[in-house]
Amino acid sequence: MPRVVLIDEVGDVDAARGALSAHPDVAVERADRLPAGEDVIGLLVGTEVPVGPGELAVLPSVQIVAATATGYDHLDLGAIAAAGAWATHCPGYCDDEVAEHAIAFALDLLRGVTLLDRSVHAGRYDHLDAPGRRVSGSVLGIVGLGRIGRAVAWRAHGLGMRVLAADPLVEPGLAAPAELVELDLLLAAADVVTLHALLTAQTRGVIGAEQLALMRPDAYLVNCARSALVDHEALGEALIAGRLGGCALDVLPEEPPPPGEPALRWPRTVINPHSAWYSPESSGAPYRLAAEAVAAVLEGREPAAALARPHP
Repeated sequence: MPRVVLIDEVGDVDAARGALSAHPDVAVERADRLPAGEDVIGLLVGTEVPVGPGELAVLPSVQIVAATATGYDHLDLGAIAAAGAWATHCPGYCDDEVAEHAIAFALDLLRGVTLLDRSVHAGRYDHLDAPGRRVSGSVLGIVGLGRIGRAVAWRAHGLGMRVLAADPLVEPGLAAPAELVELDLLLAAADVVTLHALLTAQTRGVIGAEQLALMRPDAYLVNCARSALVDHEALGEALIAGRLGGCALDVLPEEPPPPGEPALRWPRTVINPHSAWYSPESSGAPYRLAAEAVAAVLEGREPAAALARPHP
C-alpha cells in the first residue's frame, strides 16, 4: 500500500488522515525519522527534518514533500524538483497566533512583567527591578513585513505605537501602517525590534554584532521566527555586557535546549518553548493543509502553496 509519512514531533496524524480520507488506498503513518522505500509517495515534514539529495535517494517514488510549517529552509527545493516531486509549505495557518505572541513579548519586555515576577519570587518587591515603560508612543521595529509582520504592525498601531519596518521586497507605498526604513535606521530608533523574516541565505545572521551595536542599550529584541536569523553568541555578549536591554525568544539554536545552552543563563531574557504558533484553532491546521497538498497531487491537481514543481 502506498504510504504518506508524517515526521513532526507535535504532528497531528489524525488531521492528516482526515484530509486524505478520499484516498483509503493510501496509508498515513507517523514516524520519528525519515523512511525509505518505494512505497513512500508523500512526506509531511516539520522544520527539524531536512530533506535533500541524500534523503530523496532512498525514496524513488516520492511525489510530494510538504512542509508542515510556514518556513521551508529545511527543504532543498532544487533537489526535490529534480527528484520529480512537488514541494509545498503551509503559509497563513498561524499568522494571528505568532503576531499576538510577538506583541505579548513586546509588551512583557516594555512593562517588565516576567522580570518583575521573577524578582518577587526571589523575595524582592521593588518595581524598579524592571521599570516599566509606556507602550503608547514606543517605537516597534519589524524586520520582515510579510503576512505575520503586517499582522504585528496593525496590532502595534492599535496600541498607539509608532511602527517602523525593514523589508527590501516591499514597495514604500505598500507598508501601511508601518513606515518603511532601512534596517540600520530601524535598529537605531526602535524600543523593540521583532523579527518576522523567512530564513534564507540572505537573512541568516541578519542580526549580528554589528546590528546589535546599532540598538540602544535599553532596547529589546524579540524573535518568534527562526533562531538562525540572529547571531546568538553576539546576542549573549550584548546582554551580558549591558549593551542591550533584554530579549524574548520563542526559538533557540537547538530545541529543546541542552543543559549547557548559553541563553538559559543570559540576563533579562524571556524564553518560550517554540509555542508562538500554537492555539487550539491552529494546532491541526498545518497537518491538514500539508495532507491536502498530497491529496491534490494524487488527484492530478497543482497543490496550494507550491514552492517547487517536478522537473519534466
